[in-house]
Amino acid sequence: MGYSTEHRKMAPLLEAARQFDIASNPAPAALFEAGSGGLQIWCTPEDNPGELWSKVEMIAGAFSRPCEYVASAHWKWAEEGEPAIIGIALSTDAYALRDARRIKAGEIHNRPEDIVWAKGKIEWLWQASTAGGTMPPIVVDEK
Repeated sequence: MGYSTEHRKMAPLLEAARQFDIASNPAPAALFEAGSGGLQIWCTPEDNPGELWSKVEMIAGAFSRPCEYVASAHWKWAEEGEPAIIGIALSTDAYALRDARRIKAGEIHNRPEDIVWAKGKIEWLWQASTAGGTMPPIVVDEK
């Protein structure tokens, strides 16, 4: 298998992310922004990782409704052998919590509650897509 074949396996997930794009879709489930090799996940006042996030004042900016960035997911590739996507690498950064002075700068990366929430959103998006089959495992990217 080649890189393009592997990318095509994930195309339905990216298509679902485009369908549920927070920039243009006001539906409550639209919390995503698709890229070429992954996606971003945003939260809203109504759907967020909870606790401190519910105290953050969110604005719409260029998006369809008030939101804040929470997570990024990209394809995790096998390090050896044929090109293969072996997982979905997830990382979170609570910039809005830092900016609102709810947490310190050193505490923004991969907070447990943000990871759990973002994993749930990726799992939901996989089910909403036409990808079928088993979703690659979600692994936390510590970088």
